[in-house]
Amino acid sequence: MSEFTHRLPHQSWSKPSRNEEEYFHRSEFKNRMAAARDREARRADDERRHWVAAHGGHCPKCGAKLEEIQTPDGHADQCPNCLGVWIDSDTFARVTHPEKKSEDYLTSIFREMILQYTTGGMTPPSHGTDSEGDG
Repeated sequence: MSEFTHRLPHQSWSKPSRNEEEYFHRSEFKNRMAAARDREARRADDERRHWVAAHGGHCPKCGAKLEEIQTPDGHADQCPNCLGVWIDSDTFARVTHPEKKSEDYLTSIFREMILQYTTGGMTPPSHGTDSEGDG
């Protein structure tokens, strides 16, 4: 039988081994890390909800209220101030990867421009002044 079965009242319990202490320390550390990750995830989710409530429906460029417009492939949001157009990922996927192969010429040009722009093959035009254009 083990020593714990027949322990006399004046005998103390033996100290846990180093492996037991290490196991419990690791277990406690893992629990604290999981709790910290959960707190951070909740904080990030709360921050995202707060940001959407404060800025949702506003132009990311100038802050004006966006107006919804309907397109053949879905809906988009357009800024009346800077005329920027914002589309969600589903509409973007439908525009850039149409299911039908008989697409019209303008759609194919637009699709190619979006793909080049998003992959870095094309840069947006600069709105600064050109020194060559001044006469």
